[in-house]
Amino acid sequence: MIVMSVILEGDGCWTDLRDKKIIQASGIQVAGLQGGMKGGSPSVAFRIDLADGRTAIAETSLKLLLTVSDLLKAKYGDPR
Repeated sequence: MIVMSVILEGDGCWTDLRDKKIIQASGIQVAGLQGGMKGGSPSVAFRIDLADGRTAIAETSLKLLLTVSDLLKAKYGDPR
């Protein structure tokens, strides 16, 4: 499982990207995985298809994703 960092003040937060080659994503898919965590709780996987043909997969717990969503909603409001 990868580490997820939450940056609520994201404008200009990734200054290190100025020195890196960036590959744009051509698509993102999100999949819910019942029992995806080692302990049996659900997880969420993100498939990121890159413009150069490569694919990246990132996975986190549903609990953590919902916590991050709650933090962002508290900061910026609910856009729905």
